[in-house]
Amino acid sequence: MWTARARWRGGCLLSGALVLIAFAARPSVAEAQGVVSRTAAETRGLVGRVTDDAGDPVADAEIRVGGVLTIGRSGLDGWFRVPDAPTGLMWFGVRKLGYRPAAELVRLSPGDTVDVVIERIGAELDTVKVQARADAMWEREVRRFEQAIDVARFGTVVTADDIARRQPIVTSDLFQTMAGFRVLGSGGSATVVGRGNCQPFLVVDGMPAAALRVNDLLPQSIRVLIAFRSFAQLPAQLQFPTANQNCGAIVIYTL
Repeated sequence: MWTARARWRGGCLLSGALVLIAFAARPSVAEAQGVVSRTAAETRGLVGRVTDDAGDPVADAEIRVGGVLTIGRSGLDGWFRVPDAPTGLMWFGVRKLGYRPAAELVRLSPGDTVDVVIERIGAELDTVKVQARADAMWEREVRRFEQAIDVARFGTVVTADDIARRQPIVTSDLFQTMAGFRVLGSGGSATVVGRGNCQPFLVVDGMPAAALRVNDLLPQSIRVLIAFRSFAQLPAQLQFPTANQNCGAIVIYTL
C-alpha cells in the first residue's frame, strides 16, 4: 500500500520550510531497539525518527502530541513511538536542549511515519538566549495549532502537506475542486466565491483581513487553510461583526 512519509526540518520549520517525501511502501522500523515493532498493535499512534541536520540520529528528544498526555522519547537510533496519538488532524512537536525545536500540524493515516530533522544550535555568542527564543517560538506555534484544530471541526481543512502535494501556483488553485466554492478567472487575478457568488469572509492568523484577497497570500506561506461553506459553521470566536453573514469564510494560518 502506498503511504506518504513526511519529513520536517526543525530549524526551518518555524520559518516555514516543509518537504514531503513519498515512498512506494512503508519503511521497516523493526530495528528501532524496542521503540517500535512490526506488529499492528505496536505501530499504532505516531511513529517516526528524529535526526539532526547532518543526518545523525538524535536520542532522547521529547515528542509531544496535541491532546495526548504521553510524552514520547526517541531511542538511540532516533526512532520514537507515541502509542496514544490519534490519526487525522493533529499537531506534534519535537524538542531537545541544544537544538531548535520543531512543531507541525499534520493529517496522519494509519501506517504513516514521520521523519523530523532538528537543527543543532551552534556556538552562538549566547546559546542560552538563542534556545530561549526558539522555545518561545515553539510554544507560540503549538498554541496556534491548537486553535486551528479547534476551528477546523466544521470546515474543510487543507494542511501544508496537502499544499506541498498539490503544488498550486496561486492559492485560489486550492479551491478548484472544493465543494461549496468556485474560482472565477485564472492566475493571480482569480477570485474565490461561495454560494450566491459572494466572496467569503477572510480571516488570517485570527484577525479579519478584508483588505486582502486569497491570492495575496502565497500558497507556500500557508500552514493550514480551513474553508467554511456558510458563516454559521464558523466558530464563535471568529464570527466578527464586519463579516458578510450570507456567505462562507476562509480561515488561514500562515508561517
